[in-house]
Amino acid sequence: MKLTDYEKSILAGDQGEVPQLALQTLMELCAFFDVEEFVEIVGCHNDSTVYAGEAQVAFAEMLAERGGKFSVPTTTNSVSCDLVRWGDEKCDIETMSATQRIVTAHIKMGAVPTWSCAPYHLGVAPSFGQQFAAAESNVINYYNSILGARTNRYAGPLELLCGITGRAPYYGLHIKENRYAKGLVMLGDDIRPEYFTDENLYNLVAYAFGTLAQDRIWALEGLPTGRITNEVLKQMSATACSSGGMALFHMIGITPEAPDRRTAFGSREPEEIHELHLKDIQKAEAALSSNDETVDAVLLGCPHCSYNEAVRIRDLFRGRKVHDNIACWLFTARTTRTMLENSGVLADLIRSGVNVFTDGCPLEVREQNLGWNKMMSYSGKFGTYCYSMHHGIQPVFSSMKDCVETAVLGRVNKEARPWRK
Repeated sequence: MKLTDYEKSILAGDQGEVPQLALQTLMELCAFFDVEEFVEIVGCHNDSTVYAGEAQVAFAEMLAERGGKFSVPTTTNSVSCDLVRWGDEKCDIETMSATQRIVTAHIKMGAVPTWSCAPYHLGVAPSFGQQFAAAESNVINYYNSILGARTNRYAGPLELLCGITGRAPYYGLHIKENRYAKGLVMLGDDIRPEYFTDENLYNLVAYAFGTLAQDRIWALEGLPTGRITNEVLKQMSATACSSGGMALFHMIGITPEAPDRRTAFGSREPEEIHELHLKDIQKAEAALSSNDETVDAVLLGCPHCSYNEAVRIRDLFRGRKVHDNIACWLFTARTTRTMLENSGVLADLIRSGVNVFTDGCPLEVREQNLGWNKMMSYSGKFGTYCYSMHHGIQPVFSSMKDCVETAVLGRVNKEARPWRK
């Protein structure tokens, strides 16, 4: 391999035992993919935080005990439960104990304690063109697609080693030439611009788009831009990568590497072209949602709610309260919760009966301990992963407004839409 003098010093052990071990492991990855060099990264998002077994915990503890330190800012993904209110979530002692050990190890190594699957809401995201090492599917897709930073689809604890060394194997999406779109998806004439007054349509388009593109780099063309916000882009990124497994997509005229079709495709012609129609939107919603009239809980914040989302949810309640027959839980980062508390929004949400949790992931909810069978959200990612992560759970998917109305009424409420016939 072509190593810099600094990388040679790491390999020789001059920077310590743990960086040496980390670089040796990354070199094995390079050999597997026939990669000749590393790229220096500016940061890392570590996903080896949700408890998945003793080996994962012991690995992080071993690195910390041997003096391992992150050499670049390394944010932490959400964990399995609220670190303070885990009892209110009915989380088991084993999971909580393991989570505390994970937290302790990461803090000891100097991690940025975000404990969030949406660190880009917290002011610690990379900039356009910067090299990065990210795990967690929506973070990878958001950083690559929406910000134009460069990361491959890493998985914990691999990106943890990147954070320690400040290096990542230089291949795949780290290289500009590998980031051009190959296929194109356009909106059909029956998906009219005025339909996007319901922001949830962006989410359904993303699901259908991901189903077509799978894990390939494709572009989406024809989206109206007037109602696109950071939160819409977040939901689209999370949904597209969960339905298709992609790590990078382009939206022509919207995302930074696709100001026009020519740029998105690197002056080449698309290898495939497809159109989306209302029937595809209908299929997407059917795949994400059961037709049950009742739900046990409404879960908001997958990925974690931003401050703006929480304010909108508060405003949609308009002082009304959650129905006695249903639970309404909102998940956010602890930094966001502090802002909500300081602004009075948190108190408003609590008065409406919304239970606000931090740190944990909605997909880690212990529904068997809570007696829940049906859960509603406005997250395409939640609706997709429910089937694989929650056996027997039937998710219900609709807009943020419909979620709030359902929480207030105590039964599923869905407004009429052109694709609901």
